[in-house]
Amino acid sequence: MSKSIAWRLALAIALTCALVLSVIGVFLYRSLASELAFRDDQALLGRLEQVRALLHDSDSLEALQERPRLYQNMLGNLDSVLLVKRADGSPLIAINPHQQPLPDMQPIAQGRAPQRADIRTLDQTVLLVGMAQGPAGETLSVTVGKRLDEREQMLASYRLRLYGAVGLGALLAFGLGLLLLRRGLEPLRELASAMAGIAPRSLDQRMAGIAPRSLDQRMATDNVPAELKEPVLALNAMLARLEDSFARLSQFSADLAHEIRTPLHNLLGSNSLALNQTRSAAEYQEVLASNIEEYERLNRMAENLMFLARAEHGQRPLQLQTLDLGEVGEGLCEYFEALAEDRQLKLDNQLSGSLTVDQQLLQRALGNLLANAVRHAQAGSTVSLRRRDEADMCWIGVHNLGQPIDAKHIDKLFDRFYRVDPSRAQPGDSGGLGLAIVHSIMQLHGGQVRMVSDASGTFFELGFAL
Repeated sequence: MSKSIAWRLALAIALTCALVLSVIGVFLYRSLASELAFRDDQALLGRLEQVRALLHDSDSLEALQERPRLYQNMLGNLDSVLLVKRADGSPLIAINPHQQPLPDMQPIAQGRAPQRADIRTLDQTVLLVGMAQGPAGETLSVTVGKRLDEREQMLASYRLRLYGAVGLGALLAFGLGLLLLRRGLEPLRELASAMAGIAPRSLDQRMAGIAPRSLDQRMATDNVPAELKEPVLALNAMLARLEDSFARLSQFSADLAHEIRTPLHNLLGSNSLALNQTRSAAEYQEVLASNIEEYERLNRMAENLMFLARAEHGQRPLQLQTLDLGEVGEGLCEYFEALAEDRQLKLDNQLSGSLTVDQQLLQRALGNLLANAVRHAQAGSTVSLRRRDEADMCWIGVHNLGQPIDAKHIDKLFDRFYRVDPSRAQPGDSGGLGLAIVHSIMQLHGGQVRMVSDASGTFFELGFAL
């Protein structure tokens, strides 16, 4: 089961809020505990000073012993401790509601004011011991203290409230976050719905009157949130590439059917004529020879298509080696010499130097370019093989004089089965796959192919990285 982005983000928001609230709660809790401790300590210090003053200003110790309610009112609650002892250790005043045993502690000298550092905490009770002077100059020991039960109960109640606040805050953050995220992701759902309706329109859909959004339509970017604008633009670019690829695939299918239909039609026609009446052995041989030409044409087409398929899927590994370009050019010129002479053309090899490439693929690419150049060059002109070097590229090209190619054809020249003039197709040509093969060969080498055609001639160049 796939996890929802909204749920995961809402959970992350809830955890973040819980963490923030917890940090704030810990800070507030410690601040409260520190404040309560400070107030209790200040009250304890003040109580010791009050008892000292009371003892010093009293008329007699007996009068002090006869007023116990005075001390109880001064202490104010049942958790306070007050113990006044004589020098011999006998108690003068003893208020200890919980009958808590009090340890012996080093008292503060009579002339020194008590400080917070003098307070000790023992068994959940804060204690402070100091010396005092009685009415007749008698030395007394005063112990004041307070149990921390009330403070601990208050802090425990505060902790429970903090836990509840953190938990409730996390739940509210999760619920509100989930609601807001669902509303915020609504543009994504709308985008997905719009994408689901994009499809190439089939014949059945056209006949049924169904009108899905075709590949030529694009996602609107006007009301798209800023965070989704770049993905939508990337999606539109992908749709443009898909539209172009689908159009090329459709055109390829139509061209392939047309290219196969022509030799099949010729084969069916020649065989039908041969079977309509009895012919001589020489005539049958002529029919078979004609059929062989058509079979060779189909075979070349199948081999070329197989090469293109393997090249596109990376199934044709490169066998790189360093070649002498002059020798490669000489070999190609010798191969096309007879065809060039039939067309009253001259071949000029200007290649030189060395280059590390796949020899078979380079010869095939240059051979296809040279075949096109010889086929379309003006009679009496020269077809030349040239090389020029740039900073990081070696360019090898084929130049011929002939009718310039219209600019509208340049972007489609390397498509499969594309011809500038289909009526000029010849039995020995590549079936419109020659330049497509050149393009695939350059892709295998990680190179480039480009073409310039104007009044000075047509120039195809292959670029190899140095």
